[in-house]
Amino acid sequence: MWVGAALFLVGLGLVLWGAERFTDGALATAARFAVSPFLVGVVVSGFEPENLATGVAATLGGLPQVALGTVIGSAIFLLTGGLGLALLLVPMEVGIPRAGGLAMLLALVPFAVGLGLDGAVSRLDGALLVVAAVVLLAWLYRSAPAFLGTPSAEPGRPALRARAFGLLAVGLVALVLGAELAVWGAGLLIGTLGLSETFFGMTVVALGESLEETARMVAPARRGHPELAWGNVVGTTIVLLGLNLGVIALVRPVTADPLVLRLHAPYLAGCVLLVAAALGRARRLGRGTGGLLVALYLGYLALNLPHLFRT
Repeated sequence: MWVGAALFLVGLGLVLWGAERFTDGALATAARFAVSPFLVGVVVSGFEPENLATGVAATLGGLPQVALGTVIGSAIFLLTGGLGLALLLVPMEVGIPRAGGLAMLLALVPFAVGLGLDGAVSRLDGALLVVAAVVLLAWLYRSAPAFLGTPSAEPGRPALRARAFGLLAVGLVALVLGAELAVWGAGLLIGTLGLSETFFGMTVVALGESLEETARMVAPARRGHPELAWGNVVGTTIVLLGLNLGVIALVRPVTADPLVLRLHAPYLAGCVLLVAAALGRARRLGRGTGGLLVALYLGYLALNLPHLFRT
């Protein structure tokens, strides 16, 4: 048990560290493009390499519910616990394109079709999910207003390019290695403690993978750039439900536990609808909304407790 826990924590820490290096590299690489802060949040912060790496490693390791947890459980935490904590700390203005909330709703359609028809995501479903995510991200790119700031003064300097690509490479290696260790540890913990794979994937793995999302939202909001935080929310939702799930299924098709279809996927759909509606109607979201979202996540955890152990 202790070996499994240690491997899981070390792997998770390495995944998160690698994700930060990967994000730094992505930001440095994209610095020369003059785009909106919202779009930077969608594309750069919304991209979830740590979740993808862990999800792919999980499906290859024969843990499909853990793989689904990196998508469904992570999205639920982002939209409830993560966003709720961020709003409790820093209320935020909602000054983003209306296309943002609509894109979140549209991302639910291929997700529901791919997972809901037969409870399995095939390689064909995966390909369609990836295409849908790319189309939605491209649409947001065309919808987001132009950034009025000044691009980097020396965007093409070879030293800067080399450093950016180096960060990307180091981050990618750390992601893959950390994901392998985390999944190995998860398998040991599930087997030793008799935990339900679905519970472990939807709560423990998802929470560990997504805790940094709160920091990604709080930091820019405190600096007067809440649009970056909202870009993270919108982009991460689209990437998780479309791109990440699609790539996981392309690597190896996944079949959902019946509980995923009865509880987790419908709960996720409700959370997406709630947050998308709030983004479309409100000009500012504060601590009242934050408290409601945190309560929704605590309720989600309570619903999971009866399914803590394998039956």
